[in-house]
Amino acid sequence: MKHLSVELSEVAVRFTTSMNDVVNHYAFLFKDKKDHSYKEQLEDFIAECGIKNQDFDEQTISWSTIRSTLVPANIFGESNPEKIYRLCFGEETPKDHIDYNRIPEQGIVNLFEIPLWVKSFFVIKYPRSIIQHEGSHVIRGIFSEPSFKLKTTLVIYNDFFLMCISKENKLQFYTVFDYHFIDDIVYHLMFTLQQKEYLKENGAIQICPGVGSSAEQISELQQKLQSLQDLKNATITVNTDFITNSQKLCV
Repeated sequence: MKHLSVELSEVAVRFTTSMNDVVNHYAFLFKDKKDHSYKEQLEDFIAECGIKNQDFDEQTISWSTIRSTLVPANIFGESNPEKIYRLCFGEETPKDHIDYNRIPEQGIVNLFEIPLWVKSFFVIKYPRSIIQHEGSHVIRGIFSEPSFKLKTTLVIYNDFFLMCISKENKLQFYTVFDYHFIDDIVYHLMFTLQQKEYLKENGAIQICPGVGSSAEQISELQQKLQSLQDLKNATITVNTDFITNSQKLCV
């Protein structure tokens, strides 16, 4: 089975090809952030990676953006995506940029913004591709593993990060924060754990490099969390393959 995993944001893209035990990663930072230019840069990068003419059995694409919110499925069913999105994020997003993923295992819907160029490019390039918000993949990945004990998942991008907290087989917290410095991530994490009364509880924290993040950012965050007295009983790890593996759960 040959799988193509694509992690995409407005800043960067990462292609991962996997077949049996052979895995290859290709990453690229966008230089020009206009819709038509995104497509041109992607075309050039796919050719440069040598995967332009390759056939894949499965293609999954995750789109990451700071504008993502979870809605209970029963509330979502009584309204419509546009009204809920505008209530959360305002009026500036075009209607055709609003999309959602149902996550029935948790009884929730992930509502988010995605520009049209993403779908138009990948649907034409890979007609059988499955495009979802990365937060939807993350949630499925979290609950594909034992999830009774406290676990915090941090997905780090270039200037925002996703935080999910799970416990007792339920999603206890989900949101996306922007940040300027690694200390901002530490602050939001510690404040959230304190508010949820999880700060002194033994648990696990997994740091996942999102598309556009750097190895230096991930290393600095891990070191700072490991130095905190309040997290001395927490298991803190870096999971570089979490997003790719989570994508495979939606095919």
